[in-house]
Amino acid sequence: MVRLLGCRPRELFFTSGATEANNWVISMVPASPEHHIVTTSIEHKSMLDACRAFQRGGGDLTVLPVDNNGFVSPGDVERAIKPTTRLVSVMAANNEIGSVQPITDIAAVTAGAGVPLHSDATQAIGYLIEDLTEFPADLISFSSHKLYGPKGIGALYISDKFQTSNKGVPSLLHGGGQEGGKRPGTQNLPAIVGFAKALELSRSGLTAERSRVIQLKNMFLDLLRSHHPDIVANSPEKLCLPNCLNIRIPGMDAGELMSAVPQVAISAGSACNSNDQQPSHVLIAIGLSADEARSSLRIGFGRATTPEEASDAAMAISAAVSRMRAS
Repeated sequence: MVRLLGCRPRELFFTSGATEANNWVISMVPASPEHHIVTTSIEHKSMLDACRAFQRGGGDLTVLPVDNNGFVSPGDVERAIKPTTRLVSVMAANNEIGSVQPITDIAAVTAGAGVPLHSDATQAIGYLIEDLTEFPADLISFSSHKLYGPKGIGALYISDKFQTSNKGVPSLLHGGGQEGGKRPGTQNLPAIVGFAKALELSRSGLTAERSRVIQLKNMFLDLLRSHHPDIVANSPEKLCLPNCLNIRIPGMDAGELMSAVPQVAISAGSACNSNDQQPSHVLIAIGLSADEARSSLRIGFGRATTPEEASDAAMAISAAVSRMRAS
């Protein structure tokens, strides 16, 4: 793992997934009015909920807005930082619309202010980030299953710089000496081995795979729009995850449309929020109305997706939209 990620063994801590890693990071900042955290409005629910728990406990929290493409402004980050700021957390790439944040520029701001930067890189590890030490965050969360590895295993990278400046790593749990005594409990060795193998496989032909899924995504969207030109992309055209597409089909209810194409694996938002009937907080944050958010679909293109499958999916969705609009 450390060879593939470019970090040192003492910088990598295994967790049950990015949700646990995100919660661990927030727990490192004691909740009090003298401690301030900055994050964004489109973070994963595990980060936003952990931050809100920090706020309920008495901590000072700033949640920054994003523009209509889902990007946070480094200038907004700079203006939000206070003398009491103890952490800035900005995800590397959004899990619903795919926007890739300007982490390098944000890191320059946080480094200049002497504030640690955390990034949930779960979506980016498989496509955008290869060497953790070249990604300018002090703490980085990620999960195995986004790399086609086992579920229930993830990791938190904690840089030597952060560990030195904070005189070590605050423990997540109490117990045995596993993970340097910071995250005790018997490690899930089979899952860790699977995690490492998935990471290794993701590195093979990475550049070619990025290009391939971008072509699939563009072909899919072009084919849909050839039948329904009013379809709107919620995902940014540039600085977007190669495999992620979020679209809005005016006048359509996403849930009803998904029911009309059971053969196509698509969603109306994050899998982690699949039981939530509220519109996506990410889509609301980029300026969509509740009705517009409910007419939006999230489509992913993966390693096993073929051009024929992408074409068939686009045609099936297009036909369903035509039927529903005609009824």
